[in-house]
Amino acid sequence: MQDPNKSPSQADRKAANRRLGLILFSIVMVFFLGFFAKMIFLG
Repeated sequence: MQDPNKSPSQADRKAANRRLGLILFSIVMVFFLGFFAKMIFLG
């Protein structure tokens, strides 16, 4: 069984999930912007 003292709190988990979501969102936006820039400049 897990030790409840070692598990992250609800707030810590929420903050980590939000940070992960923002990182993934920014990566997706960079790819889309790069794709559109390629279509505009090289299309």
